[in-house]
Amino acid sequence: MLNRLFGNFLVEKQLLTQNQLDDLLPVPKDFKAEVETIAVINKMITSAAAQELLGKIDKSNERFGETAIDAGYLTDEKLDQILTYQSNSFMKFVQELFNANVLSIAQINPLLDEFQQSGGFSDAQISSLIHDDLEQCINIFVPLKANRLKEFVLTLIRTIRRLIDSDAYLDKAYTAHSVQLDKYACQTIVGDLHIRVYISASGDGLLAIANHFTGDTYKAVNEDALDNVGEFINCVNGLFATNLSYDDVSVDMNAPEYALEGPFISNEKLYVIPIHANGSSFRAVLEVYE
Repeated sequence: MLNRLFGNFLVEKQLLTQNQLDDLLPVPKDFKAEVETIAVINKMITSAAAQELLGKIDKSNERFGETAIDAGYLTDEKLDQILTYQSNSFMKFVQELFNANVLSIAQINPLLDEFQQSGGFSDAQISSLIHDDLEQCINIFVPLKANRLKEFVLTLIRTIRRLIDSDAYLDKAYTAHSVQLDKYACQTIVGDLHIRVYISASGDGLLAIANHFTGDTYKAVNEDALDNVGEFINCVNGLFATNLSYDDVSVDMNAPEYALEGPFISNEKLYVIPIHANGSSFRAVLEVYE
């Protein structure tokens, strides 16, 4: 999630172009962040110390971590901890920024501090974003009190990241008493819980889901594309229902619905969750019934 959020911040600061950001993401799965990158981001070593060591060693036959231990900058325990983060998505993204000469190792923490301040994130929140603690990341943007709704949103975002866009991210969610929907698909969960789940977007925003869920390709949102979005919602709701069953909570789902023109919905409990994926924006709207 942080890759796009921080990447967008760099684009706004004109340190990176949108095309460069799109080319860098998603980071390759087999790519690993360097020890010095992780150590600096985690503030285990200063950027100045990292640069000093990098200037002294030949990385073709010397390892940064071992050199940092010999120089007294790291311990064996800290190096072991660093190595566990080599596949962390944000660490890998920053490494790609370094490799592409977009940023230097001296710039990263000042920019992260500025990003944190501009976003109003606490130290705990920025740590959750950096270390991709998805449950805590969702709490930052979707501060719901009801545990079941939290579980649903976690299932939704996990499924989007797994099937639609691994770098999907959120804006702050909000409550409303009425919402005018655009093109949409929806499905109603019934039983011990009663929730109507909508996904809606203007224009062709729902292609972000329709063109990535089943492998079909649509040039514009039509009824077939919306049917794909409905099937995606059904997939999410099915996973949610399975998780609920482990707690002896029984729910079922009605057939998905969709339309090219959205309704005006009104309810005392509407939760609107803005989501960005694959270069498009859409909203998940949860209509909760007592």
